[in-house]
Amino acid sequence: MRKESKEMAVTAATMKKEKRNEPAATTFVNYLESWYQNKCLSNSTSSSTAAYYYWMIFNVIEPSLPDKERAVDDIDAEYLNALLACINQKNENTAASAYRFLRVFIKDRFEPDTGDYELFFQIKKYSVLEKDPVLYTPEQLTCLLSAAKKDNTSHYLEYALALYCGLKPGEILGLKYDSFDLEAGTVTICGLHARNYVSADRNGGDNSQSLKYSGRKLRSDSNYRTVPVPEFLFDEIRERRYLNEGILLRYPGLAEEGALCLGPYGKVKTLPTLNTRLKKITQSYGLPRISLGDLRYMYLADLIKREKQFDKIMKLFGYANPYRMLGLCQQIADIQGETLTINVPFPEVFYYKRKS
Repeated sequence: MRKESKEMAVTAATMKKEKRNEPAATTFVNYLESWYQNKCLSNSTSSSTAAYYYWMIFNVIEPSLPDKERAVDDIDAEYLNALLACINQKNENTAASAYRFLRVFIKDRFEPDTGDYELFFQIKKYSVLEKDPVLYTPEQLTCLLSAAKKDNTSHYLEYALALYCGLKPGEILGLKYDSFDLEAGTVTICGLHARNYVSADRNGGDNSQSLKYSGRKLRSDSNYRTVPVPEFLFDEIRERRYLNEGILLRYPGLAEEGALCLGPYGKVKTLPTLNTRLKKITQSYGLPRISLGDLRYMYLADLIKREKQFDKIMKLFGYANPYRMLGLCQQIADIQGETLTINVPFPEVFYYKRKS
């Protein structure tokens, strides 16, 4: 018995020693961070995509994990659904974004012929909540424009370009003086000004992620377009140019040459700056809260009343997908309690679906 006990003790000690020498199992947290560094950053050609993954992993998923020490090989549907439920309690649209990210992650980690790939179908789906655009009455719009015109932050031109030309915020901020053709009464959109990220060391080393704003190419060919500009806006552009010349004398070389939307310190304005001031104006005058995107939808609401050719509406609004365009037009008409009367080339619409 003593011999057997001694042998058992030796065996247990040996097993314990071997266990200590075994490499520790990779946790889900460590795997996510390694996946971001080695796969996402090395394979991504888009800074915005890399920034999205960084935000999702480090700012959304990691703080919400039910068990941060769980090994990646032990991840199951129950664990991921608990994670999504935790995120959903904070923000439903963020949960929808996390759901899409996890599907990408699962597809990238597992091969289709393994049992683990069943996770793809077992996690609970979360969808983005659709929000109706806010459309002002003529009286509310008059109040807003009058207030923006008197406001000392000088954002009236940016708001007017969204409302009267249907431009996206990044497109507005990317405009230059030579984007406008006074004789033709048009503006041509050839680029945008938006934020980029330089990644990746979250600890703030030489590779730390920092926020930058810069000129970028448009995402698709349909975004490159020329749209009419109301004549009175050219007076606003001339006034802005005069104002910018004074700013550049004090703060030279901080923005691209010919940039239209300069802030008071010589840099191109940012979307948060415009939306924050818009929020304060609407609050001060008791108006429904809106964003620059809502002003663009107000342009579309007016456009579908004036223009009956669906193709032209798509071209002016910068859309390539007719299904999305038609759905948005119908949504705008429903909000206003009106019947959509544009001419839709249905054979071409169905052909688009077959191609995609």
